[in-house]
Amino acid sequence: MIWISYILAIFKSPGGPPTNYKPKQGEWKRYCSKCKNYKPPRAHHCSKCKKCILSMDHHCPWTLNCVGHENLPHFMRFLVWVIIGTSFLFAQQVNRIIEYYNNSDLPIYLIKRSELAAVIALTPINLFVLISISLLFIRCFINICKGMTQIEIWEWDRIESQFDSNRLWESIKLNYRKLHDKELPKLTTWTNYREEPLQTEESSNEVPENFTIDDLIFPYDYGIWQNITKALGGPFLFLLPWSKPSENGHDLEPSIDYKEDDQLNLPWPPDGGNHEIEVKTPTNEELKNIKNYSKLKKILDPRTESKRSNWTNDQGEKLDDFGVDIDDSDDDKL
Repeated sequence: MIWISYILAIFKSPGGPPTNYKPKQGEWKRYCSKCKNYKPPRAHHCSKCKKCILSMDHHCPWTLNCVGHENLPHFMRFLVWVIIGTSFLFAQQVNRIIEYYNNSDLPIYLIKRSELAAVIALTPINLFVLISISLLFIRCFINICKGMTQIEIWEWDRIESQFDSNRLWESIKLNYRKLHDKELPKLTTWTNYREEPLQTEESSNEVPENFTIDDLIFPYDYGIWQNITKALGGPFLFLLPWSKPSENGHDLEPSIDYKEDDQLNLPWPPDGGNHEIEVKTPTNEELKNIKNYSKLKKILDPRTESKRSNWTNDQGEKLDDFGVDIDDSDDDKL
């Protein structure tokens, strides 16, 4: 089962956009200049595979293939069977080590030395594989439960770290105006702002009051159970090699929570990730006058004002570490 799932993870296509795909109304018009085609929501161009991938999670060096909408179940099954296989092997190795300990008083010629050497050498190697693959599985499964790919987790971290920056809100306001053909209102509170009269005054560079990261809703989080079934297929058939997602990966509908409660009503990521806003470097005099946390954060963490292509997460990972073609990502347009 390990080898079957591994072969499928290698050779199964992660899925790509249909030929001549056309975005729906209210979606980013994200055009891939290399594939000469529009990209559906959640799709990215892989610099390794040289093509756009539906719901791209990352490019896996162990399968030499992208992990995306069509082959994510095979990739997760591969991890599950490796965990089961290495766990069984580790139990056998520990049992053999216990036997060696119980028979330690026997003459050495009664013990096969080659087998003893193999057990000593392979037990820590097998344990290392078991722990590392288990951590990878846990990380991927947590992402699936959130309804996100690894790239979207990266984007969420970026938005969260830049939430207090003017750069982010300048991009959001620009995207909002282009997508909705109106100015983003300036209100004392952003809660249910669409129900209040639209303000005509000029947009401010300041971060909206009483608006936190919790007011942003990821469009494709349908709840834990639906997130799992949409990504991996039916739960009772998951371990079978032919189980796959029921959806096509490009006709995506946002969740009910997003439709009803999102206060920005913008596709993900809300800033589009492609509009460059000029950032002014503070002078020494300005640094001396810093009196609040948001300004200090910009100085201590340069990522606050970093471009999407340059921002790194806490592990130092960038978009290109997941296989995303950064040059192509800058071709996104509204």
